[in-house]
Amino acid sequence: MRVLTRYLLWQTFTGILGAAVIVIAVILLIDFVETSRDIATRVDISPADTALFSLLKLPLLIQDTLPFIILFGVLWTFFRLNRRSELIVMRASGVSVWRIMAPAVALALAVGLAGSVLLNPLGAATNAHFEARRSALFENRPVEEVSGARVWLREVSDDQVVIIAARGIDDARLVDPVFRFYSLQGANDDRPVLEQQIEAGQARLSGGFWQLNDAVEYRPETGAASLGDVSLPTRTGPEALFERTRSTQGVSFWRLPEVIVSAREAGLSTRAYEIRWQSLLAQPLLLAAAALMAIAATLRLSRLGGAAGFALAGGLGGFLLYFLQRMLSGLGSAGNLDTVSAAWSAPALFALAALLYIAVTEDG
Repeated sequence: MRVLTRYLLWQTFTGILGAAVIVIAVILLIDFVETSRDIATRVDISPADTALFSLLKLPLLIQDTLPFIILFGVLWTFFRLNRRSELIVMRASGVSVWRIMAPAVALALAVGLAGSVLLNPLGAATNAHFEARRSALFENRPVEEVSGARVWLREVSDDQVVIIAARGIDDARLVDPVFRFYSLQGANDDRPVLEQQIEAGQARLSGGFWQLNDAVEYRPETGAASLGDVSLPTRTGPEALFERTRSTQGVSFWRLPEVIVSAREAGLSTRAYEIRWQSLLAQPLLLAAAALMAIAATLRLSRLGGAAGFALAGGLGGFLLYFLQRMLSGLGSAGNLDTVSAAWSAPALFALAALLYIAVTEDG
């Protein structure tokens, strides 16, 4: 049994490796073309620099395509074993289908775990380097082109609400920030009362304080007053600020919990980060579900006919799993579904469906 397990592990590994090479080559080609359209058409960079940008994004792209790599790799492995009648020999020797499929499922779980705890942090680091190099290329452009949309932050205490608006973020600085301080005490009809407004040329987050330059204070009763350089205490962590310019996919698996806490303290919505966190936790199950679907679609003996059709159905089922996972994640991000259900429902349902199909067809 140890020899058989090692053989099945090796066959599955080579199948997954072959699928990975093909998928990576395709996504590199597509991303190279997309990067050329996005960057090379606006600034003058060489093809080598364009290829470097694509390589920096590659780890996160690989992680996004891991379900397809596992699906196609396991599908090809078991389809090949079936066509060579190796599955028939194994089962005729008294080996149950559960023992045959165990190495592939275990390998899928291991790849999913490694993807979450190893590949994701690597992808976050290379993505940060990509963003830094991309920003350097556009350093002479307006801030909106570097940082994206306007920035909004909110801090809430027992007696006060602070709303922070800025034109954008440039080099970890808020550009043209406006701080509005609302009092919750003595408010009419539960509406906060504006106490003061502070405008500045820029604000940098440092050591639990906002460091404001050229600040001007406005109060309803006194009007405008120049403050110069001033520091304002804040509970906003650096993660809540810096991650405004980065997608949730660019946050490392190990940093997501502190980013969620920091964003929550800053009054930001954390649903996107929570969905990403739960999705990374569920990734081993997602890859195991893809492997189970591939196995279920290739166990039909080739001499009975229709093996290729079943394999095609397994591939289509894998695509359905992927897109259902994406749809549920979108519903979770929109607040229509809780984050745990959004991340875990699709892989759990497809894994159970594949196991049920295998149990019914193999054990009656």
